[in-house]
Amino acid sequence: MTRIVPRQEQFRIDYQNEHLPALFSKQRSDANFSRTLPQHNCEILKRVISGARLTLLIACEQLKEGSLIQAVKEQADKGTRIYLLLNDKNANKAAIDTLSGRCLIRTGVSQQGALVLVDHTTTQAQGLLLMSGQPLASTDQAAWGIQLEPQQIDDSFRSFCKLFWENSNEEYLQQNQQQASVQHPDGVVVTNHSHQLCGNLNDCLGDTLNQLQAATHSGFNASGDGWRLLLGTHSSDIAEQARTGVALTENRIPSLLISREGNWLLPDQSDFSAANWCLKLSAQQSHKIKQAYEQAFEEAAWQYQAQTAIGECADLQPLRFADQPGLEYVIKQKRKIKLEDIRARDIDSFLNDNAEQLASGVTAWQRSQLAHFIDYDVVVHPPYCPETAKPDALYQDWKNSEQDWQQRLELLTNAQSKIDQQQAGIAEKLRGFIKGFLLGQGQSVKSLNLEIDALKTWSVTTATPAERKEHRKQLESLQDKIRKRGSDTEQKLDEAEQNQRWEQRRDELKTDQLKANDLLKQKSSALDQLQNKKTDATSQVEQKFRASWKLAAEKLTDQQLNETEINDIQPEQFLAEVLPEIPQAAPKDADEPEKQARQKAIQEAKSRRDELTKQARQACIKARREALQSMDVGQANNWKISIQEKLWKKHYSAFERCLADHEQGVKKIDRDIQEAQKALANSRTEQERAETALNEHGSSFVYQPKQASDAFAKQLGLKGNQAIENQYQWPSEELPAEGTKLRQHQQIRYLVVFDKNQIDQAKRDAKRLNAKIVCDKEPANA
Repeated sequence: MTRIVPRQEQFRIDYQNEHLPALFSKQRSDANFSRTLPQHNCEILKRVISGARLTLLIACEQLKEGSLIQAVKEQADKGTRIYLLLNDKNANKAAIDTLSGRCLIRTGVSQQGALVLVDHTTTQAQGLLLMSGQPLASTDQAAWGIQLEPQQIDDSFRSFCKLFWENSNEEYLQQNQQQASVQHPDGVVVTNHSHQLCGNLNDCLGDTLNQLQAATHSGFNASGDGWRLLLGTHSSDIAEQARTGVALTENRIPSLLISREGNWLLPDQSDFSAANWCLKLSAQQSHKIKQAYEQAFEEAAWQYQAQTAIGECADLQPLRFADQPGLEYVIKQKRKIKLEDIRARDIDSFLNDNAEQLASGVTAWQRSQLAHFIDYDVVVHPPYCPETAKPDALYQDWKNSEQDWQQRLELLTNAQSKIDQQQAGIAEKLRGFIKGFLLGQGQSVKSLNLEIDALKTWSVTTATPAERKEHRKQLESLQDKIRKRGSDTEQKLDEAEQNQRWEQRRDELKTDQLKANDLLKQKSSALDQLQNKKTDATSQVEQKFRASWKLAAEKLTDQQLNETEINDIQPEQFLAEVLPEIPQAAPKDADEPEKQARQKAIQEAKSRRDELTKQARQACIKARREALQSMDVGQANNWKISIQEKLWKKHYSAFERCLADHEQGVKKIDRDIQEAQKALANSRTEQERAETALNEHGSSFVYQPKQASDAFAKQLGLKGNQAIENQYQWPSEELPAEGTKLRQHQQIRYLVVFDKNQIDQAKRDAKRLNAKIVCDKEPANA
């Protein structure tokens, strides 16, 4: 077992044949113009000033150095006529305070460089041209200077006068009393040339620059590259100007232009808008300066090389690259460098590529590490899995698949248990019908449970695809068996329940038939009884009517009977004899006895008549009462019709009740018979229905299978009669080999290996899983 750990490697690279870009190579010598063109400082200037006897002319930007001001003051006090041409009055306040009133001072002329003329009108005239005004402003500064030839003294004097009288703006005749400057008393100053005057130098250099051969500091945008240029190492133009014919120096150099059209000594910083104390060199001066330039260029410390191999450079050779002239580098013979740890791009590169190949991206020659040979020390790391990577979702997919497998088996176990409970819970009265079925279940249940237990111990994850397919078939077969056992149990239970219900229904129908037969007999007997007793019943109603009618008749008053017509019975029919006639009254002229006799006869007749009438009336009432009491129903109704309805309702309500009771009694007899007839008909219909139902129920049980139920299928996870188990799928991708780990970060898969022996299988797994083989950082660095 070989753990994968970072490689500690050492290797050497030979850079001798590597070519460097354009550069400046340093040599031991350096340019030196001081032998030809000395530098002047404050002390030298004081000696020059102290030598003035008649006149002293000084032109500079600023006169600030105290000892120089004092030297000028001393010369003025000795009677020397002194002219000072300065620029800003505020910058020259110290000189003006001290020298105004002693010297003629004018200000307002911007200048580059400086001019000092001593006794310019004598044979002992001296002229000194400085390329910088720094020595007049500071004690520790020096400037390139050149002694002027007589003609050059005159030329510079005229330029001085031109600037002094015509370009200045203020003058000081008395101490600290300024006034506007006035023109030269003789008029316009005529000069011998104009290149020292304000704003003229650029035009004066045109021909020189067109024929330029050599320069220092700047070529002032001269065209072409056939001229040489000597620059200071601090120049900002090096990168732009670097080419063959350019050299660098670390020493100070004057500003020179060497051309077929004249040679020039210019201020260190020329300003084409100001006055420039420059000098167009004479032939003698040019000869010396050219020689000095040639020697300085050859001796310049940094010589340009367009292309150089590292091997051509000596040990510890300093270099400045043309595009980085401000930085100095050193080439060594040999260096030792410890590289930052390198991480291989992939596991094959880590295992197979040598350290030099792996570090090729960081071992190209570098300016800061130039050497003929470099010995490298480096630690090569394998590709690491990102620290924030998480286990790939494939693990959860397989875990879910494993759980799904166990859940399906658990469903089968639960289904078996439910079937067992279902069979155990079958009522005793049903067991006899399916006894044979239940006896055959024992061995089948044991076999199915053993198959379930066997599948539970099997792992989906560790199996091969072929084993998974085989076990899935076993699962599907087991499901079918359990599903069939469940459906068979349900069917047998349903068949037993149907048989029980059939027998119960048959018994119920037989009972209903017996009840219907008994009821039919009862109804038939009841009808016969009613029909046989109809006459008696009718007679009883008649008797009841007669009794109640007679009682009602007895309750009629004599007056009611007297006022009532009954069977045309009249009182006249009951007169015992003819009613006597009433005698006529006695005539008026009859005597009293006759009258009394006649009156008595009348009274007796009337009395008899009243008695007979009363007897007849009583007999009529009795006859009417007896006739009324003897009436039957028909006679009674006829008698009712003969009486006005209003009177009947008012006076004969008792008779109305008798008639109504009789009518109701008769109707009840008829109604009872009709109801008995109807009940008989209904019982006969019910008896026929019961007999028909019993016949239709059949003499033997026939099982009617019910429509297939999906209740048990749902318990097994079925849907639409399709088992989920039949749809059971494991992930399409296999897990990597055991001992490796599959992780994911930002949609990228990483297969983590720990041992070299895992590499071959990991490559196959990585290709299959589209993963990058990496190592785990912590174990690799442990």
